[in-house]
Amino acid sequence: MAAGFGAYRQVLGTREARAFTAAGFLARLPMSMTGLGIVMLVSITSGSYGRAGLVTAVAILTTAIASPVWGRLIDRIGQAPVLIAAAIIYNVSVGALIATVQLDAPLALTLVAAFGTGLGFSSAGACVRARWSHRYHGDPLLNTAFSWEAVLDEVVFIVGPVLATFLATALHPTLGLATGGVVGLVGAIALAAQRASEPPRVTRSGRRQAASRLDPRVLVPISLACAALGMLFGGMEVVIIAFADQAGILQYAGVILMFWAGGSLVAGIVTGTITWTASPAKRFRIGAVFLALSLAPLPFVMHPLPTAGLLILSGLTVAPTLIASVAVTQSLVPADRLTEALGWTSMGLAGGVGLGAAALGRVIDTGGAQAGFFGVVVAGLVLVVAALCVRTRPGVPNADDSVDFAADGPTAGSADPAPIVRPDR
Repeated sequence: MAAGFGAYRQVLGTREARAFTAAGFLARLPMSMTGLGIVMLVSITSGSYGRAGLVTAVAILTTAIASPVWGRLIDRIGQAPVLIAAAIIYNVSVGALIATVQLDAPLALTLVAAFGTGLGFSSAGACVRARWSHRYHGDPLLNTAFSWEAVLDEVVFIVGPVLATFLATALHPTLGLATGGVVGLVGAIALAAQRASEPPRVTRSGRRQAASRLDPRVLVPISLACAALGMLFGGMEVVIIAFADQAGILQYAGVILMFWAGGSLVAGIVTGTITWTASPAKRFRIGAVFLALSLAPLPFVMHPLPTAGLLILSGLTVAPTLIASVAVTQSLVPADRLTEALGWTSMGLAGGVGLGAAALGRVIDTGGAQAGFFGVVVAGLVLVVAALCVRTRPGVPNADDSVDFAADGPTAGSADPAPIVRPDR
């Protein structure tokens, strides 16, 4: 049943809502510029995609490990101090990373700077979604609000790569990475300053603390599935850069990535207008299968124009799959552990991105861009297997997916009458 595009107008109808979602957009723009910025900086300077993939992997894996910690801190002490502290750590570390690469310092120093860069990500997307959750708790418009954030994520992954590629290739190799840091700092400060829309801090004691524990039987399988999805994202980014370089159009690598993100953006907008009746697990598994199938032709079409067309089609499967993957977690996570739970799923996603970038960087150094595309296809198959292992409720692996989403979601009389999606990438 379609909810209609009018829901978006309702969600964005107040100045306060527009202000914090805009600040959140800027705060997470580095999400799409950091990995690509590091790859461009290191590969242009050193000539090695393997080295670039390793440095990128350290940054992203550190982000993965830090995400749940930042999430727990945000739930306990509030968003503002964490956002500001993380943004400062990020920018100082980016400066150090640029310096070590430009000065041809030992790789170990570059990896230390990459560690600090990854540590500086504070899940700004989760902070914005927590504000929406506080604003529309129990309201069907919350589904639209989260879908809106998924659309902004896709815009981030369209604007960021194009901007990072242009700055690094047309102006200077350092500018793609440095610009992302400055924009992210501005967004973090703007978001932290908007205290009125920030959810109250959570205090727990005794029985309530026990009741709000996160169930590892739910989080571990979905986090591993997100890791598989992340491997695909991270691998694709490195492969596209190598593909563009091999074709003699390195300056257009961000544009090629834009086609993939553009297809996902369109699918994300449409997804936000629909009230789903299929279970999130079923949607995730179907999405994973179609995503894997959409990747299969890429190794056999080594030309920019048809590759761009195939990436648009593949992108149409990305947002629905990502949204469905986090919907499984959302329906089972206590409301007062939202940011931390998003941190754990983000940990899986970011960890997979790092592993995918490092692994396919090595593959590309050995076999070129075509071998890298074969690696992306393998990552798609891993995603399908991981999706089949996702649980739909605590202690019940692979529950019957033939029932409606309402049967898998909140029970009658609960505070959340409609299925809610919390996409975060």
